[in-house]
Amino acid sequence: MDAQIKPYTTINQQIDLLKSRGMLIDPAEAQQWLSYVGYYRLSGYWYICRTENPASTGQRTPIRDDTFQPNTDFSDIVKLYEFDRKLRTLVHDGIERVEIAGRTALAETLGAMGPLAFYQRDTFRITPRKEFDHYQLISTVTGRISRSLNSRERTSVHHNVEKYGVLLAPWVLADVLDFSDMSKTYSMLKTTEQEKIADLLGFDVSSIRRTSNQNSAYRDAHPLASVLRQLTVLRNKAAHHARIWNCSLPPVGTPILRQIPQLSSLPLPQSEKLYGALACIAYTLEAVSPGSSWSKNVANLVQDNLADIPFLTESQMGFPNRWEQDPLWKLHTP
Repeated sequence: MDAQIKPYTTINQQIDLLKSRGMLIDPAEAQQWLSYVGYYRLSGYWYICRTENPASTGQRTPIRDDTFQPNTDFSDIVKLYEFDRKLRTLVHDGIERVEIAGRTALAETLGAMGPLAFYQRDTFRITPRKEFDHYQLISTVTGRISRSLNSRERTSVHHNVEKYGVLLAPWVLADVLDFSDMSKTYSMLKTTEQEKIADLLGFDVSSIRRTSNQNSAYRDAHPLASVLRQLTVLRNKAAHHARIWNCSLPPVGTPILRQIPQLSSLPLPQSEKLYGALACIAYTLEAVSPGSSWSKNVANLVQDNLADIPFLTESQMGFPNRWEQDPLWKLHTP
C-alpha cells in the first residue's frame, strides 16, 4: 500500500486539529461528544461545512478542503446530529407501519389466490428473468423460515410447519418476510395483483391518465414498486444508524404519483432525496393509519430544528418551497 493508515489521535488532539482548521469549539462540549459519538461519525455531519476547493466550483459534487467555512461552530454540528437522530427515529417508526400494512396487503392478495400462491410460478410475471428471481426469492424466504424455526421462541411458523408442512400459506409467510422480501415479491407480481395491493395502501392510480410510455412502464411495474424499493433502502439506513438528512435514494418516477393530490409536491421527473420518501410514508399512513400524528411530528421537527442550524436548508433535503402549506402536511400543522 502506498498510503499509510492514519495514526491514532487522542480526543484533545482531535479538538486541536478542528480548531486549527477553523472550527469554533467549546472544549468541554467537544470532549463529551467526541468521547461518546466519535470523531469519524461526526465528521460526516461537518463535511458540508468544509470549504469548497475552487478547482471544483460548479461541479455537481464539489471537492472540499480540510478547512472549515467561517463561523462553523461545533455546537451547530451537534444540533444537526441530534436533528438527524430524531428524524431517523421517526422514519423508522413510519416505515415499520408501512411494512406491516404492506405485509398484510400482500398476504390478503396472495391468500385469495390460494394457500400456496407464493410458491406457484403462475402467480408471478412469467419471463426468464422473473422466473430466476422467483427461485431466488423462495430460497431467501426458506432461509427466513429456518431462522424462525431455530428461534427459541415458539411462533406461528412452528405450528404451521408441524401441522401442514414446510410450504407456508401467505398469511403465515407474511410474518417472516423482511421489508426487502416484500418489496421484491410485489415487484414480481402481475399488474392485477399489484393494483389490488396498491389500492389497499392508498395508491390507486389505475384511473389516472397516462402517456403511452407511462402506460408501458405501468404494465411492467406499478409506481408503488419503486416506492417500496426506495423505502427499503431508507429503512436499512435508519436501522443501521446512517445519516439520512442528506442521503441519496433509488429514484422514484413521479409523473403518475404527482397526480395524486396529496403527492403533488413530489419533484419532477423523479424523487431521490429524503423529502419524497417522507411524503410517500406520510401519504401511506393517511390510508392505513387514519389520524396518525406521524406527519405532524415530522413537520414540527423540520420546522423547529432547521431554524437553529445556520448551514442547513430544507431544500438540501429535497423539500420544495412552501412545503408546509401542502395538504399532506397542512392537515397536521397549526
